[in-house]
Amino acid sequence: MAKSTNRYLDFFLKTYKVSSVNRASLNERSIVSFKGYQFFLYSTYLILIILIISFLITAYSPVKNLLPQNIVLKRGEIIDLMLRVDSLERDLNIKSQYIVAVNKVVLGEVLDSFVTISEDSGVVFENLNLAPSKEDSLLRNFVENEDFYNIPSSYTPSSLGLEDFVFFKPVDGLITSGFDVSEKHFGVDIVGSTNASVKATLDGVVIFSDWSISSGHTILIQHPNNIVSVYMHNSSITKNNNDLVKAGEVIGIVGNSGESSSGPHLHFELWQNGNPVNPLEYIDF
Repeated sequence: MAKSTNRYLDFFLKTYKVSSVNRASLNERSIVSFKGYQFFLYSTYLILIILIISFLITAYSPVKNLLPQNIVLKRGEIIDLMLRVDSLERDLNIKSQYIVAVNKVVLGEVLDSFVTISEDSGVVFENLNLAPSKEDSLLRNFVENEDFYNIPSSYTPSSLGLEDFVFFKPVDGLITSGFDVSEKHFGVDIVGSTNASVKATLDGVVIFSDWSISSGHTILIQHPNNIVSVYMHNSSITKNNNDLVKAGEVIGIVGNSGESSSGPHLHFELWQNGNPVNPLEYIDF
């Protein structure tokens, strides 16, 4: 081990000389002298310079176009351009047919069709699966649910009167203003406890659920036999348009919203066939 180390040291530290000898006089003339480590460093620098020059030539000169990888990329670009040209050609052909068709229409000629169907069409109509897909089933359910709120053409109005229905009391409280058509007060005002629940008087569908300047938070419910109930001045409402509600289900909270409200209460109205009805005649408050 020691001999090998000394051998390497001798190589790096030993002085080497390049000289020339005159054949006639045999005189020796020294050209250059260097040590072993100097030769190693100069060789390393030379190799690095050759590698850098080779990289620059390969990366930034036309030589890079001769590399196999670059040829594959160029071929992919050519295929992409060919596809684009084919697509543009097809679009141009369709537009040309469209212009020809428009010209025929302007000239009053009969136009059957301007779409050319090739005889070698690759569309195969065999082994078609006509079973409903998941998306089709979802669409069917959506249409059925939407149609659930519509009145069918075979619908016949019921002959039941208001006295045949059992109305649920919309809120517990004291009536402070009764039904009076002459005063254009088409309902009753009920004062209840703070944050008392407002409940639907019958089963039905919410046809209006919004806020207005005079009535505040208001909700209207369409019931069977063309009955509509109205709930005004709520502090908040819990149902939206087209929601199904059951009799006694909470639809809002008693409040004091709207400019026509003078204090926390519920203004409740009952209508049938577009005419106001006195709720006191059918609901036991």
